[in-house]
Amino acid sequence: MWECEYSREPVDYKLLWLRFLRKIWIIPVAMLAGICLVGVCHFYARTVARGGRTYQTESVFYIDFAEDARGEEYDYYNFFTWGEVIHTDFFMDYVYEKTAGELSEDEILSYITATIDSDVRYLYVRCNTHFPELSLRLASIMEEIVPRFADIRKEIQTIEIAKVGDNTKDSSKLRIGNACFLGGGLGLGISTLWILIMLIADTAVYIPATIEKRYHITCLGAPFMPEFGPNWKYVLKESVSIAKVFADEDFQDEEFAIPGDKKRKIISCRNPVEHPEELDKIRECEKVLLVLKAGCRNDKTFERLIEQLGRQDIKVTAVVLADADEKLLSAYYSMHHRSR
Repeated sequence: MWECEYSREPVDYKLLWLRFLRKIWIIPVAMLAGICLVGVCHFYARTVARGGRTYQTESVFYIDFAEDARGEEYDYYNFFTWGEVIHTDFFMDYVYEKTAGELSEDEILSYITATIDSDVRYLYVRCNTHFPELSLRLASIMEEIVPRFADIRKEIQTIEIAKVGDNTKDSSKLRIGNACFLGGGLGLGISTLWILIMLIADTAVYIPATIEKRYHITCLGAPFMPEFGPNWKYVLKESVSIAKVFADEDFQDEEFAIPGDKKRKIISCRNPVEHPEELDKIRECEKVLLVLKAGCRNDKTFERLIEQLGRQDIKVTAVVLADADEKLLSAYYSMHHRSR
């Protein structure tokens, strides 16, 4: 009983490498696509989705805290406290009045933030808008109102301006280089992995040796190979009638011209699995050749053909690898020869 176990079929690393090289052009294309895709998405997320580029002006204030009843400075104005305080009506109403209603309350809330770092005595007020002039204008307004906050809070004695916000910087956080690097890396990794998975999962036949290892049937080779003629004459010997059985329905016109071998009668037959009437024609012939198209996902069709011929007690003489890639075979056997 014929058996075929793909799990035990050894990996042909030379063939795998050559086929990988055939598809290596996919990698730079995928990298370029990844660079463009991630770069565009990053630019869109950082600019267009946020209404455009943002420009930041930063003002720094020094806070002199008052002392409590125990003689210790108040220290509960932390990062979170200032984040809430800066958005109270005391500040927002003043900004709204100074801008003469040009900005809505929601816009003012989103444009102005306050924070402290390690030293609670230094307050950083940042104005982020889509226009440098507007950021400078808001910074100037905040420098007017923030020192006045000390007048209404007993915890604070004075607030002085430590650094005037007189310049702006682009705060859009555009990292196009990093985004492009990430996109290229993703394109490289995904495309390489995809190619390897496709190559490993591909069970198509590309070289004659695969037929003999997998199906244990003699392969005459491909018609263009130099050993094809001698193999043809030796394996078929003095047979007069030969059945040429095509495994593929859409591939039935391959001719094998062997010089000095015109005496044989070659009968082309369709796949008897789909056309049972062909079985009688095949039985009448002395030898049976199966024609397998190289590089096609037809391995299961070919296996089914072998099984059907076995059930009919029809012995397969040999297999011909048709429509094979001449450059691939030449490179494969050249490498194989050099490696020895």
